[in-house]
Amino acid sequence: MDGKDNIVSHMQDIDKDTPYPPGDLEFSTLWCRMVRGNVRHLEFQLRDYTVKLLETTDLHWWGRLLGAEQEAASCAKRATTVEIGGPFGDATVERSMQPLKYFHDLSCDAQTFRYAWGPCWDPAISQVNLALDYLTKPSIDPSKPLPWWDKSRLLYHGRLTMSVERMSLLMHASLDPYNSTEEMAWEWKDLYMDWTTARFLWKGDLDVYVKTASKYDDCHFLSFPNLRLGFDIEWLCNGDPNNHHSVSPYAPDKVPETSKQGHDSYAAFRSQNLKLAITIDIKHPRVVDDQKRQSPSCLLYSSTLKWLQTLWAITSSVSRPIRRGHVWKNKKPRKVQLGRHYKSISLDFKFPELKVNYWASFAQQRGIEMCFGAGGINSEWSLTLVPYTDGLIRRPRADWSIIKLASSIAESHVYLCGTQGQDSKESLSVREPVKKSHFLTFSRFAYSRHDAKPASPMSEEPVPSQAGQTQQTGPEIMEFTHSLVLECLKGTWNTSNRGVVFGLYEGYSKAQILKKNLSTEALKGIKMEAVTTTKARSGSFNQPGSTPSPLTRLQKGHGASMLQKLLSETDTKFMAFSEENTGERELLHGIAACQTNDVINRNWCIELVNCQVMLQGCETPGCVIASAANARILQCQHQSAWRDGALTSKTTWAGSLEGMQYFATVEPKHSPKSGREFPWLTESDIQQHERRPSNSIHAMPDLVGSGQSVGGVVSSTVGAKTADDDLQLQRIISHCSCQFYYASYGPLDLDPSTVPPKPEENEELSDMWKRERAVDSFTVVHSELQVCTNSVQYAMILDICQNLLLYVEPKRKEASERLQRMRFQLQLSSVEDQRGPLLQMQNNVRSLLSNMHRLERELYNTHRALEANITDKGLQEQSQDLAKQYNGCKEQLTATSEELHAMISCFKERQQLQISHKRHVTKDDQVTPVRRIEVCFVSAKWRLTEEDGQIGVADLALTDFLYTKVTKSDDSGEHLLELGWVTVANLLPNEAYKDVLRPQVSSLDRKHTHRKALRAFSREKGTVGGISVKEHFEVNVVPVTIQLTYRFFRTMMTFFFPGRNVDEGEETSSQAGEFEAEPQATVRETCICTLLCRLSLHKMNVFKDNCSTFSYSIKDMMYPYMLLIS
Repeated sequence: MDGKDNIVSHMQDIDKDTPYPPGDLEFSTLWCRMVRGNVRHLEFQLRDYTVKLLETTDLHWWGRLLGAEQEAASCAKRATTVEIGGPFGDATVERSMQPLKYFHDLSCDAQTFRYAWGPCWDPAISQVNLALDYLTKPSIDPSKPLPWWDKSRLLYHGRLTMSVERMSLLMHASLDPYNSTEEMAWEWKDLYMDWTTARFLWKGDLDVYVKTASKYDDCHFLSFPNLRLGFDIEWLCNGDPNNHHSVSPYAPDKVPETSKQGHDSYAAFRSQNLKLAITIDIKHPRVVDDQKRQSPSCLLYSSTLKWLQTLWAITSSVSRPIRRGHVWKNKKPRKVQLGRHYKSISLDFKFPELKVNYWASFAQQRGIEMCFGAGGINSEWSLTLVPYTDGLIRRPRADWSIIKLASSIAESHVYLCGTQGQDSKESLSVREPVKKSHFLTFSRFAYSRHDAKPASPMSEEPVPSQAGQTQQTGPEIMEFTHSLVLECLKGTWNTSNRGVVFGLYEGYSKAQILKKNLSTEALKGIKMEAVTTTKARSGSFNQPGSTPSPLTRLQKGHGASMLQKLLSETDTKFMAFSEENTGERELLHGIAACQTNDVINRNWCIELVNCQVMLQGCETPGCVIASAANARILQCQHQSAWRDGALTSKTTWAGSLEGMQYFATVEPKHSPKSGREFPWLTESDIQQHERRPSNSIHAMPDLVGSGQSVGGVVSSTVGAKTADDDLQLQRIISHCSCQFYYASYGPLDLDPSTVPPKPEENEELSDMWKRERAVDSFTVVHSELQVCTNSVQYAMILDICQNLLLYVEPKRKEASERLQRMRFQLQLSSVEDQRGPLLQMQNNVRSLLSNMHRLERELYNTHRALEANITDKGLQEQSQDLAKQYNGCKEQLTATSEELHAMISCFKERQQLQISHKRHVTKDDQVTPVRRIEVCFVSAKWRLTEEDGQIGVADLALTDFLYTKVTKSDDSGEHLLELGWVTVANLLPNEAYKDVLRPQVSSLDRKHTHRKALRAFSREKGTVGGISVKEHFEVNVVPVTIQLTYRFFRTMMTFFFPGRNVDEGEETSSQAGEFEAEPQATVRETCICTLLCRLSLHKMNVFKDNCSTFSYSIKDMMYPYMLLIS
């Protein structure tokens, strides 16, 4: 290690990434040594803080250490005057401005290493830096000082490896430097660290704990065994970022004349930005000594997410200035933060498996367990500093945006966890057993996100057509911002899953409502100035002018005569028919809203391949499986425009499902298994098969099975079914397609300079009819349905619709009743009278919330004391007493928060009512459609079978079915039901009548007249005291022929109402005196329709009482129609 050549050889071996100059470098200082040392215990502490800054034990280090200082060039030499004193005069010497650089190849071993950091320590660390400035003289180079990261790149080169048995990194999550309870601990075991030029590598077992002064203390947040963590840094410089040999400082009197204005000696070496690439690679789990496999896991509570948000807010906050300004004579510019120096950050995360558990509370009564297979996440973010233009002197705003995000995960499973009983109070010691039920399973998950490229407003958006295929009208293929693909999706929806999902959503909504009600924006009134400005900007349609109004134009010309003719026929004709038949259905509102050509952003594209969902009710055994071979859902954002006199935004969803099938269990005595063990459908049963020739046989089921037709039984075995075989599933709906469309509108807040121009008032009448209305619309379209069910499957479907699909949580009904009572109580109070009690209620809620946090901290301290002294009975009693107080305070907080929410809702409703009166808006203008639901299918054939599911008893055929529901702004609504054609056929053998019900209008007349076999229309007003009021009810039925036998009637009664004896029902009715039941068959046949009507009404009323979604009485709507048939 002696001699220049040997030392330079060591330098080049240590610093391989730096290009060595071709010429021979001269050094004023050059040395190289082998070093070795050890420390038994070392610690650094700031002031009297409870947590030490740095602490290590049994530290050993060894390796090569080299120091070199280049010989300074003439420009890097500064003249210094040395005062020697008399009798000698002052001497002038030249000193080098080149720094001393260190080249190292060191290795370290340590038993423990502990480091702590937090924003709360910034003032103390700033004081240390100010003290160090007194010890180190700053350079006289006129260049801007280098930041600490560039100075480290200039002075230190080489490699540092470190092996630590246990390493702990603490991140403080509090602004109190003496707080030792709020922190995040990163615990490493068997850590190997390698630090080379622009690269950091960490290997070991990582465990992350969230420590907080509550019952959620020491939460095991992350567990990544056998982790490989890498940080690759790319410095963006004007020159080579590793060529530090060419850097030479300049003396102030030797700066070139051409660069005096903006001289920078480090221009080529100074980094402009940096790109950080983070690699997280979890290797396959290892097997420990106790033969238990360690797998990556993550544990989350609802409070953990809030705590992480607080940690992020504290970490990203701006540090306060310490001893800066004119008073301290420190006018140095603020140092640039490393967090604002990034250009982009990329993340590559790979894992063999990952288990994520989420619990709503510490009691672990409701939660989600997600078991992911092998997968990875690749993402990249970019940072842009956006300057403010408000005239204030502020640092630019940091704007992070996602450049790309891609994720791919193999087979995964999702489970919902919930307790067996009802909601119970949280207990800190005893927890009820948790039941885990299957929720989702998929074989492959792929997600990608790209930059949002604004689409041309005039480009046409491909929307799934009624045939099910996506039509591409533009010349280029669409590119969506978010793309999601799920393959072989299997979902389960039953009562237990419903309870867990509703419970999780209820907890989240209560937390959001509490946060919103306690904010300062809760009681702020609506500014009338903004409303007036918007109104003035939007203009008024009733302003007088020279241009004639649309009504004036309507009263002239050919349109007036047609209108007068139509009005004259209103007393005699109740239906109007067009003279020409185009053969096409009028475009539904939802489809028309989704097919406009004003798309500005194609946001979401979701594709599902071979998906299936199992639906299981609670009153009937068995299940129903709905499957689809291919499903595609598109979500687009449209250009904001003036609709109905208001500036609104528009978002549309359009989806198509191809190859839809429905399967149901055949035998009611077998109950399906829940979870992964359930015999799901195979891909061959879900996928659509091409039509093969009749003589083409590919497998045994093609020879003896039922094929792909409706009513076929799907089973893994062919032939007789034994008791040990899987459940048999029958195809109740064959391959069909479905399309749905949803368009939503909302208010839009824009800068007045960017508001699009409002349409002129003198538009033509034809253009006014074509103008888009801002009404939320949902449309479902089925092209063709072929259904085959038996009595058990029909009861199963009713159970699923009532208890799963249309189920409403009872607590929502209680909240609605509470809101009605609050409205009645505050009916006679003004807005100003309500503000005082609201402020008092807010203060009460804040006091309860503060008291609950205090009890939680006291309970935490008591548990810590109990851990040290378990046998102390006084601490045990104190813990139980605090637990009871905590639960009582929590219940009181929930009740008070719900009451506060109801009061604020009534307060805002009263404000809206006052604004409406001030704007002089009439009642007719207020009542506008706000929601529209449309259900349509072209044709449907339903075969009713016996218990075996094969022998048919009746056929029901429907065509041109359309149901429309319109909800208006005053809670009134309209219902329209249209049915183009309906027939009922009797398939019982040896029956006198084969056609039970058939319209008397021929199909040819129906084609030319557009007449509907059934049309039912209902208009209801807004509720009065919670009771709906029917304003208009109308039923139109074409002449029909009904041919019914008693045998067919009994068969239908057994099908729709199993277990009900018709004869007993007649005897009960006769005892009540409603009618006399005679033993003769003729009298029995006369009461068939009356019994059918009563039993149907009874069933519908039971359904209405259990399902609060229906806000109108089914009995009032269907009773006149049933009397007409009878």
